[in-house]
Amino acid sequence: MFCKTVWSGLHILPDGYIRLCSIGQNTNKSLDLQRARDKDGNVMHILTHSIQEIMNSDKHKEVRLFNVTNPDKWSPHCDCCENREVITKYNRNHKNKSRRVYLLDIADDNIVSEFDYNSKIDEQGNINWMPSSLDIRFGNLCNQKCVMCSPTYSNLWYEEHFDYFKTNSFGSGTKITVSKDITSGKWIEPPELSWFEDPRWWPKFEEIMPHLKHIYITGGEPMVTPAHDIMLDKLIESGYSKNIWLEYDTNASAINDKIAKRWSHFQKVHIRASMDAIGNQYELIRFGGKWEKFQTNIKKLKQYQIESNNQIRLLSVSTCFQIPTVYSIVESEEWCKSIGVDFHLRFLEGPERLSASSLSDQSKLDLIEYYTLNKDKSEKADIIMIYLKNHMGSKFHKPNSVKEFLKFMDYLDSTRNTDWKLVFPKIAEMIEKNEVSTIG
Repeated sequence: MFCKTVWSGLHILPDGYIRLCSIGQNTNKSLDLQRARDKDGNVMHILTHSIQEIMNSDKHKEVRLFNVTNPDKWSPHCDCCENREVITKYNRNHKNKSRRVYLLDIADDNIVSEFDYNSKIDEQGNINWMPSSLDIRFGNLCNQKCVMCSPTYSNLWYEEHFDYFKTNSFGSGTKITVSKDITSGKWIEPPELSWFEDPRWWPKFEEIMPHLKHIYITGGEPMVTPAHDIMLDKLIESGYSKNIWLEYDTNASAINDKIAKRWSHFQKVHIRASMDAIGNQYELIRFGGKWEKFQTNIKKLKQYQIESNNQIRLLSVSTCFQIPTVYSIVESEEWCKSIGVDFHLRFLEGPERLSASSLSDQSKLDLIEYYTLNKDKSEKADIIMIYLKNHMGSKFHKPNSVKEFLKFMDYLDSTRNTDWKLVFPKIAEMIEKNEVSTIG
């Protein structure tokens, strides 16, 4: 299956290392999914490899060649989009369409498209053009510490990660180690997560600027990261901004008129605001976030959309389907409908302790019954039920992960002065009824 991110996309992780794409979830270690490598097997980093070398990493070439020789099949690297297209029945107009389909709209068809890609590479899978799509995370600076997150994506997680996991190292690829300042007791930001402050970065960005048509920015939280503003200013000053479609996943906590003024210089701006639940459930899952502030900023984004005649667009409010939200989707969806905003659903696969796929078959059957009863209220009910049915059986049920969920949530209650069982009574009841007997 052709995907533009493989043919013309550059994805930079929070630590500056390179990955094939932002959403690949396959945990098969042999795929080495978290790291792109050069011809000598060295992991690629934005500061140590040229843009052309990165565009021709082992992963990029492997999947391009697979696209050419198996045009109607999915590479094992691409199981996240494959799963999404299965549950949306390959409908390209579906509101929950895959990332692959979403990126087909990037306006670079004169370089490569799904209709002519098979003639654009050499025998090794190499290409000779610059990326038109940039997927970037400027470190892990964030103002929330969501239950499904980690220190890789939020610096606020350092203390609890160290306390719970008994290690000050983290990351799914090359490990990052943090330490505390002896005098102040504050965590010292590791240099790996401030790679964009290295003098080698901005010249590389300026090299690709003229070729960019699309930039996807998330974090951390992009709106609180100074490097994000520097990047936008460079694009505006150069005049390239008028050719670029900006895309965000943001917690919407730092929306303001200053950033909206910058956005006005771009071709279009698409924003997905991360919510996960409403009210006190929102505040427990997205700890540090305030529900009232989120609602205020959603209204502000809607106003920007009107004032810009849809050039700035609140594309959707997004939620992850995970154990804490399995009974919250209908309520979240109804809230979005009440304010006239599209509701976007993602399926969280990791960490396993939070993934709904780790639940027992009985819990999944109970959830299928719940969404069957609520089909008239929820446009997402059908794809949720398909997801649950596709994740039945011993292959998916992970009792130890559910046990870890209970331990982990109880720990967070102790450090955050929360009470997850009180906030999510249906989930607590489901686990007591269906899971406790399997986890001991």
